[in-house]
Amino acid sequence: MKPSVQKIRDLTLVRRAGSRLLVIGCDSSASIGNKPMDAVQTPPDIVGYYTARVAVMEVLSIGADILTVVDTLAVEKYPTGSGIIRGIQKLLDEAGLTEAHLNGSTEDNFNTCQTGVGITVIGETDEERLKLMRSLAGDCVVMLGEPLVGSAVLEQGARLCSIRQLQSLAASPEVHEIHPVGSKGAGYEAELLAELNGCSFQAIPGITEKLNASGGPSTAVIFSAAEGKLETIQSEIGGELEIIGRLLPLRR
Repeated sequence: MKPSVQKIRDLTLVRRAGSRLLVIGCDSSASIGNKPMDAVQTPPDIVGYYTARVAVMEVLSIGADILTVVDTLAVEKYPTGSGIIRGIQKLLDEAGLTEAHLNGSTEDNFNTCQTGVGITVIGETDEERLKLMRSLAGDCVVMLGEPLVGSAVLEQGARLCSIRQLQSLAASPEVHEIHPVGSKGAGYEAELLAELNGCSFQAIPGITEKLNASGGPSTAVIFSAAEGKLETIQSEIGGELEIIGRLLPLRR
């Protein structure tokens, strides 16, 4: 049987013979670093950490185990590349991954005056563990973490959804589906989650501003679950859970 390829959200799913499938996610960053022409001046390890975080969280959120992380760095190995790699490895340490999971390339033929980073993450799971299109009408849509961007990400780190918390959500049978919150905001992700499950999203009144706020480097996630299971999830995961809406059946 030839592998079948499906693109959904920011992920590519490759189904092969049997029930195993590959899950591939990626992210990039440009002109953020400490080179002369970078628009945002930031230490290289911070660039590596948060660029890797986005792609790693996408793959983990769907219930996959990470096989490898590949960095393609448009900078020299020393000193900039090594700093970026140090940040990536810090993120992988939080996810329980080792140096063997990381591979990549740097630009050592030409001098560079701007920072460019690409990250590709490859994971694997099976159909039974796949957290995709498992949500039900009546589910609550819940946020863990806070949508943050720019300097607030560093200043308010305790408000981020951690990698460990995301892994616990993905492992919980009570959690139906998880979407990391990106630049389009939690409202966009909630609407997408609802659409993928043949439902509509009804937001809690008075939180439009929070729903539209950029999640930056996936500082928050939303997930779906039955309201009666939230206390159990809270005790397993920790952190502050906030109901932002519910899934409703589509009107015919």
